[in-house]
Amino acid sequence: MGTHGRLPESELDIMLVIWSKGGGVTAPAILEALERPLTASALHSYLKRLEEKGFLSCQKEGKTNRYTPLVSRAEYQHSEGRSILDKLYGGSLSRFAAALYDGGPVEREELQALQELLDSLREGGS
Repeated sequence: MGTHGRLPESELDIMLVIWSKGGGVTAPAILEALERPLTASALHSYLKRLEEKGFLSCQKEGKTNRYTPLVSRAEYQHSEGRSILDKLYGGSLSRFAAALYDGGPVEREELQALQELLDSLREGGS
C-alpha cells in the first residue's frame, strides 16, 4: 500500500463509500451514499484518478461500470496512521495519544481496550 500515497479528502470520501459497500459498486450507488452532493461527471473524474493511482479496478458490465477496491481499508488505515505518527509525532505513540486526549472523561470500555492493547504490545515486544 505504501506506493499508493495519501488520498485527498474528496477521493477518500469515495473510497470510504466503496469500502463500506464491500466493492463491486456502481457510480449511482456511490453518488447516493456520498454525504455531500457531487455531479456524475465529477464522480467519474475522481473514480478515474483512483483507478490511475491503483486504488480501484473497474469492470464493465454492459453499460454499467463496477468499481472494486484494490487497496483495503485496513491497509490504507495502517499506512496513513504510520505516516501521521512518523511525520507529526516523531514515531512516538505516547505523544500521539496525548495529543488526541482533550481532558474530558474517557469511557471505562475505552480505557479497558487501551489497556488490553498496551498489554498485548508489552507481551509481543519483550
